[in-house]
Order: sequence, then structure tokens, then C-alpha cells
Amino acid sequence: MGVICISQDSDIGLFNNLASTFNHMRNERIILWMQVNATEELMQEVCTMAEKYLFGQIVVLDTVSSGNVSVKVYRLRPFPRPYFVLIDDAFSCGAIFQVEHLNFQGKEAIVLPKREYILRYNISYGPKRSFPINSDEDRHIVEFSLRRNLSLKLYQGNVRGPKIDHFDMQLSPRLVTIRDVTETANSFTIVSLIVLVPCGQERLIQNVFKQLEFEDWLLYVLPVYATFVAVEWLMHYTIYRVTGRVHRLNFLNPLVNLRAFAAILGMSFPLCRRWSFSLHQLFLVLSIFGFVFSNFFACKLSALLTKHPRYAQIQSLEQLRLSGMPVVIDKNLENYLKRDIDRYFLKTILPNTVGLDLRQTYNLLLSLNNSFAYIVFKDSFPILDKYQKSLGPKILCDAENLTILSDLQKMYYLSPNSLYKWPLRQFINRIYESGINLYWKKESIGKMRKALNMSLQSVVKQEAVPLSLEHFNWLWPLLIFGYGTAFLVFLIELLLGFIRDRLEKKSSRVPFSEA
Repeated sequence: MGVICISQDSDIGLFNNLASTFNHMRNERIILWMQVNATEELMQEVCTMAEKYLFGQIVVLDTVSSGNVSVKVYRLRPFPRPYFVLIDDAFSCGAIFQVEHLNFQGKEAIVLPKREYILRYNISYGPKRSFPINSDEDRHIVEFSLRRNLSLKLYQGNVRGPKIDHFDMQLSPRLVTIRDVTETANSFTIVSLIVLVPCGQERLIQNVFKQLEFEDWLLYVLPVYATFVAVEWLMHYTIYRVTGRVHRLNFLNPLVNLRAFAAILGMSFPLCRRWSFSLHQLFLVLSIFGFVFSNFFACKLSALLTKHPRYAQIQSLEQLRLSGMPVVIDKNLENYLKRDIDRYFLKTILPNTVGLDLRQTYNLLLSLNNSFAYIVFKDSFPILDKYQKSLGPKILCDAENLTILSDLQKMYYLSPNSLYKWPLRQFINRIYESGINLYWKKESIGKMRKALNMSLQSVVKQEAVPLSLEHFNWLWPLLIFGYGTAFLVFLIELLLGFIRDRLEKKSSRVPFSEA
């Protein structure tokens, strides 16, 4: 609280010293103790000082011209223009100082628009009025003016010029530094910068079959098959030697043992009555192995064909650097990082950064162009994610290790010592707590698409494509290999049969001897 004692008219200049002392504290209470006549000219000069230095809570105690009353109490009404009202009974009026300014009484506030914007549309602003805004965040200011009876006036000067005249508040929030915090509202809005990268592409069905890793399956099957055939051949040989039965064991039979193949693949196979108990046990063990093996293979194949797996996406900034993928960033954001963070920050972390203007950046981002990565605010990704899911499969993804900066302050910039600071801060806090801002942000994406006149042919939702014969073209080489192997075995059998017949004829020929 500040107390100014006015013992002569020139003491009004003490407001200059008080303004310097109460810098960034314009809502503090001030008592003006008048020891001179509170004339109309003097009170008007106090109002001029209050308007100049944006003081909102002033009480004047007039002890000279009070008459029969011990003291006259005047309260400042700062809106729409400062003026004083006399309090009849200071002891029964409640709080002398107003706690907060909830009604600005139609006071005019000059609003500074964005330098760059994609679209501009009018929003309803009171009866028979509208106000142009550029994004969903601008709507916070409009709603605040409606709730607090504030008249908004758009800044008419050149917003791109080197020097900007007086304004009361900036229409859209911006990233600020520590030195700017005292002139901003909405202190709890903390944002992070992340990189969105293309999601891992879905594998083609040919690659799905390659992912089955047939080589590994063969490494399981072939040893089991070879072991089974060897044990079966040994058991047959032992049985024939013990029983004395004559049986010719062909060494080509183990190459194609159809019963063993059927058991390994989980298929049925015929049983022979002459088999011994040991052979029954052997085929039982092989059937159990085939049951487990075939079901496991079928489950994995079914899962891969139902939802094709994706290639691994970029998970870290190091992988993004090594990939050489260009990273798109808005030029204004790029300038902020170079000016307020570090001049070489982006070159060190992401050397492939490409700075584009706002329209080009959003054109690529909302068209879901997966040839680039994008630097965006983390709080905007959930809305963007819902947007891309509504159009088809996910194109852009985030990752835990793709965060560039955290705990950045994004606030509405106000004029120095603004009277709107605390009311606006309280109002915006309530908007964020209620989640209304997310609804407005969701609406803005559709409006940006229309403003950019984008066509999204590449992300139209596609229906599931059924399997066709083209997906199984890989079976033809397998079939040719099988028939070729069978034909080769057939030729070997013919050759061995021919050799065996020649040997039998030579052994059965009676040698000629002369008497």
C-alpha cells in the first residue's frame, strides 16, 4: 500500500515517484491524504495521473473541505475513464478498495494482431458486432472482453514495422523469455517443443512372408526330420536282423518320408499293423511335436496377415540426424530459438532444419506429408493425432526421445503495467482448466484446411484389401523347386535301377569253360 500526503497542489508530482516504486504493481492500493482543498481541478489532475500510470485502486481522504463530516472519502472508478465518487458512509460501505475489476464498463483496448497468419475470420462479438481473429488462441481475448465488458479495437498501424505504437494486449500468445514475464498473462502455460517424424510404414505382404524367417524354421524342422528318419531306419534294420526276415532297405527312402512330413506338419498319416510298439511311440512323439509346431506357425502367420507389422520409426534425435531427413520449422520459431536460446542450437541438434513461413509449414503438416519431420508444440499434437486418425492410418508420430526443449513459457503479451494482467490471467486459467481451449483448437484445424485449399487424396481411409493370388506368387518358385527335386530323384532312381540290373545280370551269368 502507498500513502501520498498532498499538502500543496504541486505534491501531485509525487505520483511520478510512486509509479517508479510501484513498477509492475499497478493494482496495489493507494491512499491520497488531502491536506488542501480537494477542488475539481485537483481531482481531475489526480484522475489524469491515474490514467497515465494505470493506477486502479485509489482512495482520497479529504480532511480540509469535509465541513461537518470528519473526513470525506472518494473512491476511484477507473473505467471507462478515471473518475471519483463520494462514499456517503465509509464505515457501512464494506470494502473501500475494490478487490478486482470485473467490469471494465466498455473501456476500449487496442489489440495487436499477428504478423503472420494463415486465415482470418470474424467471430461474434456482442450484439451486431464481430471481431477478426486468426487462430483458436485469439478467441481467448474475445471471450475475455465479452465477460468483462471490454471494447476491443484492432491496431491500425503497421505490425511488420520496426516500431509499434502503444497497444494494450497482443491477440495471440507467444514464447517469452524471463525478462518478459512481468509483462505477460497466463503464467502457467508451459509448452514443449517436439519433433514429429513419419510413422513406420506398413510392411508389404511379401515382406511379411520374409519376416516369417523360413531359414530359422528349417533349422528346427530339418534336425528333427533327420533324427526321426535315422532312428526309424535303425529300428527297422534292428528288427529285421533280430527276426531274420529278408528286407531290402533302400537308402533313398529317407529322402522322402511322407509319414514323417505329415507328422511334422500336424497332418494325419496311415498306421501300419506290423509296426512295433517302439515305432508307435516314436510317431507319437513326432505327432506331438508336429501339433505344437504347426499351430505356432499358423498363429504367427495369421497374426502377420491380419495386421501387417510396421518398420521401426525414428526414436531419437541421433537417429533423425543420421537419417538425413529434412526437419521443417516455422521461421518465427526458428528466430526465437536463435535469438533467445542459442544461435547455434538448431545446427548442433538438427543440422537438417528447413525454415519455412507459417503458411508453407501448415500446408505440409496438415497434408500429412511424410517426406519431412516437423517441429511443433507438444500440446498441439493430440489434436493433430485425432485429425490424422479420422482421415486414415497414422502418418506422423512422436517419440519420448524426440523432445527438443521443455518448460517454455507461452503467454499473452501485454503493455507495461497493464490493468488487464491479473483479470486476464485468471480468466485464461479457467479456460485451460475447463478444457474449452481443446474444443476451439479442434475446430481451427478444419478452418485451416479450407483456408489452405488442401487436397488429401493420399490419406483417404482405405478399406481392408483381401488376399489374392498375387500375394502368393512366391509359392510358384517353391512349387518349381519341389517338382525339380522330385524329377531329379526320379532320374537318380532310374540310374540306380539301371546299374542294379546290370550288376544282377553279370552275377547271374554262368562262366563258359571248355571240356
